[in-house]
Amino acid sequence: MQTSIFENDDTMPAVVKKAYSEVLPRFLGAAGEASLSGDALELAAAFGDAGVFSSVIGEKTDLRNESEKKLVQGFQRNIELLVQKTWVEKADEAMKEEMIFRIKTLCSNLSRYDYHTALSEFLPVLHDVVYLLFGSLAKHDGFLEYAVRIDPDFGFFWYYINNVPPHKDWSEEKCRVAVLLGICFLANF
Repeated sequence: MQTSIFENDDTMPAVVKKAYSEVLPRFLGAAGEASLSGDALELAAAFGDAGVFSSVIGEKTDLRNESEKKLVQGFQRNIELLVQKTWVEKADEAMKEEMIFRIKTLCSNLSRYDYHTALSEFLPVLHDVVYLLFGSLAKHDGFLEYAVRIDPDFGFFWYYINNVPPHKDWSEEKCRVAVLLGICFLANF
C-alpha cells in the first residue's frame, strides 16, 4: 500500500497524520495496552468522530453496556441500509444478500460482548461492504489513495481496517476497542 499520502499531502488533517505515524502503530503494538483509551480516542478523532466514541469508551460498565447497545444498533441499521441501497452487478447480488446475514451474525456476537469473535468477523465484513460500494476498484493497490482523496477520514479508516489483525491474542478490552472504533465510524458514515 502506498501510505506516503498520509505524510506528504499538505492538505491532510494533522490529526490524521499523527494517527497514522504515531497513534496507530502504538495501538497495534504490544505497548498499546498501556495507552489503550487515549490512543483509541485519538484514532476516533482521526476518523472524524464528534464525541460519540468518547461517551462509549469512557462510561461506567452499566452505562457503557447501554451505550454500546445503542451504538451497535445504529451501526446495524446504517450498514444494512447501506448494503441494501447499494446497486451491484447481477453477479454480486448473492453476496449482497449474504452480507445482510453476516452483519446480523456480527451484531449478535457484539450484543453478547464477544469481542474476540467479533473482531475476526468484523474485518472481513467491512472489506466486503467496501467491495459492494466500490466494486473491483476496492481490490486495486491504488484504492487507498482514491479513498483518501474522496475523504481523508474514510481513507484513514480504510488504512485502519487493513492494518488491524484479527488478534485472538489481544485482550478482550483491546478487541472491544478495535471493533468499537470501526463501528463508531460506520454508525455515523
